[in-house]
Amino acid sequence: MPDRNPARLLTVYLLEHANAIRTRQLGLLGRMPGIRVAGAGASAATELAPLLRHRPDVVLISLGTGYAHALQEVRTLRSTLPDSIVIVLADNLGPPLRRACLKAGGSYCFDKTLELDALRQTLAGLAATSGR
Repeated sequence: MPDRNPARLLTVYLLEHANAIRTRQLGLLGRMPGIRVAGAGASAATELAPLLRHRPDVVLISLGTGYAHALQEVRTLRSTLPDSIVIVLADNLGPPLRRACLKAGGSYCFDKTLELDALRQTLAGLAATSGR
């Protein structure tokens, strides 16, 4: 008899301003077991309607060079999608920026050049617990 309650996939929405990086990150996410990519775009501002429609479990947002603007996007995500996990990715994520990301509403923060393994482990852990 088929399982009527198959494991639920963790839904992830990716926000990355650079098209080439977004494409590479989508490939990585697509190969991870237990994860379904709900959508992707350049920013929270341009993707607000799809984000509200999909209500993903996780929003991965990459900070661009304008950190003040990007932190406002993190605040917007947190207030608009209070039940979503917001994972912030940044280059050169030192302690002050990490604190600012968490204060803005990020659930997790990773340096996207140095902490990719930690990001993968976190996503794998979230995916493993989402089907329960």
